[in-house]
Amino acid sequence: MDPSIAMLISIALILLLIRLGINVSLSIFMGAAALGVLTVGRLTPLLMLRSVTSIQTLRLLVIVIFAFTLGYSMQELGLLKRLCSAFTNALGKLSLAILPAVIGFLPMPGGALVSAIMLTDLVDEYGVDAEEVTYVNYWFRHLWVPVWPLFPSFIIGAMIVEVSYTRLILACYPVTIGMILAGVVFLRGYWTKRGAPGPKVVKDVLASLYPLLMVIALSIFLGVDLAISLPASLALLYMHKRPRREDLKRIFGRTLDPKIALLIFAVMMYKDLIAHTHSAEIFFTHLKELRVPVPLASFLLSFIVGFSVGIEISYSAIALPLLTAFTGVGRGFVPKNMMLVFGGGLLGVMMSPLHLCLILTSEYYSADLGRVYRRLLISGVILAASVWIAYIL
Repeated sequence: MDPSIAMLISIALILLLIRLGINVSLSIFMGAAALGVLTVGRLTPLLMLRSVTSIQTLRLLVIVIFAFTLGYSMQELGLLKRLCSAFTNALGKLSLAILPAVIGFLPMPGGALVSAIMLTDLVDEYGVDAEEVTYVNYWFRHLWVPVWPLFPSFIIGAMIVEVSYTRLILACYPVTIGMILAGVVFLRGYWTKRGAPGPKVVKDVLASLYPLLMVIALSIFLGVDLAISLPASLALLYMHKRPRREDLKRIFGRTLDPKIALLIFAVMMYKDLIAHTHSAEIFFTHLKELRVPVPLASFLLSFIVGFSVGIEISYSAIALPLLTAFTGVGRGFVPKNMMLVFGGGLLGVMMSPLHLCLILTSEYYSADLGRVYRRLLISGVILAASVWIAYIL
């Protein structure tokens, strides 16, 4: 079978299984198996086994687990509560947007619920309605997804296109700028006057964020591998806070999840099978023959996958491997093309009614989703326009 047709069948199967309620990890695994059976046949089990046991896959698994562990540890050990108090005292109503943005540096599934709970008292204090706070919390929680190296979608993206984290950040930062612009338009009246943050506020912020600051210093500025900097930061946090056995049980009960391992294995199997069969390159050759504008097709494919699945990892794990002929790999990497793919995928995820953060936040505040979407659609148009302007320029 033509590898490009097999690839399209596999992605259709993945999306269908997800829509039927099958776990995302299992859906991607079955899609990878289908692609293999339709192209390389009996070699499929061997190629999948090689993917699972490769150093690249095991390294990715370690990074993702430690990233989640750090986020949950900072929550469980009280750092986020102290951070909330510091920002509230310094920023007033603006902290309704700043707190979700700061919590957004921590990769936690459904993490918008964490910031939503933290904002409860502020919502009452400033009389913000349920739909407004749902939108603000949801949107600002996701500002850093395209550029922050702790998000699995970012880590997987960097591995698929085989570039450093710094190169990927420099490629995708226009998406984050678009996210900020799209959110700020709804913050009229949030800029209440407050005095300059005092020494105590600065101290509290630093004392709350030092594990993240350590990761930034080691991984981004010094080039230390995340597989080393994340455990080092976690070790420092535990030495400082000395968590109890009960704390550790709660933390590792949430992070040592077999579903996480299955997701990483499935993603890498799918990526490696696409590379082995050259299905993505063949697919784009067909597109060129049909004279379909490849940038538009890439943006829409990433958007559709993101919208259909509703989680950030979808466009990097499902769509991006199909689009490496467009984004380039390694030395052939094309930054603006990567930005377009990530921008389309994130836009789809943010607009998706399946997005767990949107569901949890709206349920927590008992918000009318229809009224929330009035803001989301405006922000979505601004984000899409920003991404395409950055691409054309």
